Amino acid sequence: MAVLREIGEREEWNALVRGLGGSVLQSWEWGEFRSRHGWRPVRLAAEGAAVQLLVRKLPGKVFGALAYAPHGPVAEDASAAGEAAAAAAEHARRLGAVLLDIEPRQAEGSGFKAPGFSASGTSVQPRCTLVVEVRGDPDEQLSALPKDTRYGVRRARREGVVAAVSEAAEDLEAFMDLHEETARRQGFALRPREYYRQFMCDLPAKLITARREGEGRLLAGAVILTFGEEAYYLYGASSREGENLYASYLVQFEALEAARRAGARRYDMWGIPCRPHEGHPMWGVYKFKKKFGGSEERYVGALRRELRPLRARAAGAAIRGYYLLQRLRGKSSGPLVD
Repeated sequence: MAVLREIGEREEWNALVRGLGGSVLQSWEWGEFRSRHGWRPVRLAAEGAAVQLLVRKLPGKVFGALAYAPHGPVAEDASAAGEAAAAAAEHARRLGAVLLDIEPRQAEGSGFKAPGFSASGTSVQPRCTLVVEVRGDPDEQLSALPKDTRYGVRRARREGVVAAVSEAAEDLEAFMDLHEETARRQGFALRPREYYRQFMCDLPAKLITARREGEGRLLAGAVILTFGEEAYYLYGASSREGENLYASYLVQFEALEAARRAGARRYDMWGIPCRPHEGHPMWGVYKFKKKFGGSEERYVGALRRELRPLRARAAGAAIRGYYLLQRLRGKSSGPLVD
């Protein structure tokens, strides 16, 4: 079993995660951001592997704590990742966790095995996604897009739409207005506004906005994260008018440009249905993301290890009940079902 040591220095941790190809969800900044919301980050390293555990005390004396590793462990190969997962489970047990959930970005069919873990059937992070290659300059990027998407970008420009990265506080508020409008139209859940404000402050996030030149109202927008050689499309919004003007096409093109300027080589569209079909609630999102090309990536999915079985099952039932209540309140869509 891998021997883990705790790391308490930001630059050392981020350099290790980047060197192992880890995502922003294993970054120091993500752990600090989640600490605002009741999670305690614990950063552990081994030879050729690392894992950031997020640990949260569950309510009530009987449940203990939950440990979770989004996009972790990260490792140089599947074998090292499996060993790190087993070692992380023992460490989590010592921290009082009754169960550990991991969601490594190990590819389906990679041979990844984590002793004592089993598939949970649901995921917090998308198990399937599309990754677009970030090209060396804007002309090359545009040429690499599918024909219909190039048309959408050019059409938006002909209509006078301008997209740019914005750091203005009023633009973030306008984006959240539009995000709420989009959520009502498409039926997805949102977090409180303060969550997004903290997100933009604490993380390597960029807001891209699109308006018609000379006009004030926001037509479309997106929030992306950058970390190392990767960028991630986390949130998007558009108005009916913006859709007619192809504003979201130009927003995504500017997001690719912002990713390039930040040194990214990969642009993760952040989730598609693993089995897309017209009745799927993400069908419209899937069709839009497919317009930007990209290669499909499929990960092994969420795995769970019960560290104290009886208490873990009680805790699991409580977590399912919590997500059900959040869905009924319209505050969260809950875990993703494959």
